[in-house]
Amino acid sequence: MEEHFYTEYRTKITSFLQGNGTLLAQYQIREVQLAAQDILLKQGTAPKGVYILASGLVKVTRTTAAGQVFTLGVFGPGEVEGDVEALMHMPHFCTVQALTACRFYHINSEVFLKMLAREEEFNLLMHRSMASKMLNTSLQSSIQNTNRLYFTLLIVLRELSRLNELQISKPLLTELLGTSQRNLNRLLRQLEEENLIKVKGTLVASIDRQKIEKRIETYDFEIQ
Repeated sequence: MEEHFYTEYRTKITSFLQGNGTLLAQYQIREVQLAAQDILLKQGTAPKGVYILASGLVKVTRTTAAGQVFTLGVFGPGEVEGDVEALMHMPHFCTVQALTACRFYHINSEVFLKMLAREEEFNLLMHRSMASKMLNTSLQSSIQNTNRLYFTLLIVLRELSRLNELQISKPLLTELLGTSQRNLNRLLRQLEEENLIKVKGTLVASIDRQKIEKRIETYDFEIQ
């Protein structure tokens, strides 16, 4: 069965901001940079505004009352964090951590609400971004954990491939995905068989980013 993941709407909001310097100045939208492993937002803390990821990778986690930490996903450019909290006037629902060097657009919470009311195109793009996130979550919840991990690995490889100076090693990928070496090896073999990557020893030696982009856009899986 073939399903289409709605990834393109996330990046459109970033492209919109990048191409609207006047809007950035008007609403005092500033760029924020984080180093790898820095915490952007911490679960339970007061809202710090809305952050739109322009480049890099982030990991989103939630900790239960019992202290268990669950990874909700690894996300690339176009990911919006803090929007729900701004709309609902609530503490941060999740913890967001930079996995690589990241660059964000930061919008004050009150300014964000004003932009939704005044800027028609921005409002539409934000609604499409939120809708795509809900659709993707529904799609991912209907598939097995292994397939969900496969999809996350595609996202991670796509973003890491943009960081030419970074060596993509198996230990790095197991850490980012929060999975075992055995699971990772099986997934990497699958990607090699699909001619998406080449692995040499403990390193991912080459990545066909164009094919990976296509694989992300149209992701095939069987619902069992």
